[in-house]
Amino acid sequence: MPATERAAASLSIGELSERTGVPATTLRYYDELGLVRPAVRAAGRRRYSESAVREVGLVVFFREIGFSLAEIGRFVTGGRRCQQEMIDRKLAELAEQQHRIEVARAALEHGRRCPAGEPVRCPRFWSIIDGRLRGLSVEESHARAH
Repeated sequence: MPATERAAASLSIGELSERTGVPATTLRYYDELGLVRPAVRAAGRRRYSESAVREVGLVVFFREIGFSLAEIGRFVTGGRRCQQEMIDRKLAELAEQQHRIEVARAALEHGRRCPAGEPVRCPRFWSIIDGRLRGLSVEESHARAH
């Protein structure tokens, strides 16, 4: 391998793992998916360029904010329009999750201070369950119980 390639591919998979905190097995999986590829292979071993540290960081960040690996792959390879659509879709998903969490929190807070003493003895609790059995969403059932 020419010196310029060796310099560009200066990190072993172990070094990349150490620098990013991502296990080598996960880095191999990212390679299989095409998310973070080694610059070259030397004697059958993966060698990564310095830019791979940032690429792994990008994958980790997107995983932490709720993107699947498939979504990350589409985001990285997609153009600006695709990226904007994915961001909009993810924002809508997060808003829905936040709403469900708020409803769950309200129900649990009621359970904590419920005048019936035990949530399973609470008529509001059972009216929410009955609403769900009738096909209402948790949000609708909760709103009707209050």
